[in-house]
Amino acid sequence: MSSREREIRKQARAAKIQMWMAGRSSRNKSPLDKICRFIISRASTPKPEDDFLRDPLIDNDEGFDPDELDRFQRGELG
Repeated sequence: MSSREREIRKQARAAKIQMWMAGRSSRNKSPLDKICRFIISRASTPKPEDDFLRDPLIDNDEGFDPDELDRFQRGELG
């Protein structure tokens, strides 16, 4: 068996395990289901520093308060 065949078998096993875990996590009935759900959510959630959708204005709670937003939408300056 060549190293390429071993790599293909390894990838196939990993895919089967991932599909099994996804199926188990969708049931959410037993503790094993909940563990699978936790592992999948942990693996699929990006780290905060790698998440390009995060906005520092929102994270630092910088932005408009409701009164400022209302004045801005009405076109009032100052």
